[in-house]
Amino acid sequence: MIKKRGSLYWLDIRVGGKRVRRSLKTGEHGLALEKAREIERELRAPKAPGVDIHAFSLQYLSWAWDTKPASANQESRRMKKILEFFDEHDIRTLSDVTPYHLEQLRAWLKTRKVKVGDKEVDRSRGQATLNRYMQLLRGMFYKAIDWEIYKGPNPVKKVKFFREDRAIKPLSHEEAKAVLEVSRQIGARKGASSLQKAFADLVEFALNTGMRKSEILNLQWKDIKNWEATVKGKGNRTRTAPLNAAARAIVERQHKKSPHVFPIENREQQDLFRRTVLQVRKKTGIPFHFHLCRHYFATTLLERGVDIVTISSILGHSKMMTSLLYSHTDRQKKRAAVEKI
Repeated sequence: MIKKRGSLYWLDIRVGGKRVRRSLKTGEHGLALEKAREIERELRAPKAPGVDIHAFSLQYLSWAWDTKPASANQESRRMKKILEFFDEHDIRTLSDVTPYHLEQLRAWLKTRKVKVGDKEVDRSRGQATLNRYMQLLRGMFYKAIDWEIYKGPNPVKKVKFFREDRAIKPLSHEEAKAVLEVSRQIGARKGASSLQKAFADLVEFALNTGMRKSEILNLQWKDIKNWEATVKGKGNRTRTAPLNAAARAIVERQHKKSPHVFPIENREQQDLFRRTVLQVRKKTGIPFHFHLCRHYFATTLLERGVDIVTISSILGHSKMMTSLLYSHTDRQKKRAAVEKI
């Protein structure tokens, strides 16, 4: 059981078929035997059951809904996919997860196809989205460690994130007009849903206020005073957003039939805008998504000489660096700049 190597004794045993060798850090035989018995007892003691991934994911998401409701919805959808992968690979507890599993998860998400009817549909994800999945898992493991539920290492620390191009390509003025025009056409069609009928107003309101989709949908009449909107954004941070003439006209067009300014049905539905956005993309040929309205608002203010501090305050960014992402320049602007020298 113990062997002397040089001046020190070593423990050399098998536990569960696995060989364990440890230095006992003493050259005294009696003390070495005592230390060996203590280590052997610890090694042979039954291990406590691991932290169930499904159970802890519910705890984490409950915390997320309480502390960051703006992103909790997205995290819930991503967690569902993560757990689907873990179930397929028989990964049941937090301690089962290794960096190798996480690399497999990324590959699975990147090349994933699902069967819809008789067709295989591509559900692959880009590098930025894959980083968001890893961020979610990293945060979940750190919460388990902070709450002293899990005592192991965070496996995401050993996963290298993809480098992201953070430059934002906003809508041009012509593209914004095209999106708005097509949105009006969709809303004017016979049989259009309440969302489709209001979609042009939602787009125009976002273009003129820079408010997020969730902020617009949650906006209530009581939040508007003296043509300023009190907005509850990410992390429950509250800010005041001024309404320009175009935004005021949109508000005045709405009927006060509900507490919300925009009385959209099923406003809590996760993919509420998906079908309408796809129709806009198809008709315009523009890779439109609703958040581009916020980007358009910010870059338009920059073009017109508004300082980045004011823009950051209107948008409700907690970090100035987030606003600076909008201050990119394209090739033509760079050429025009150097011609001024």
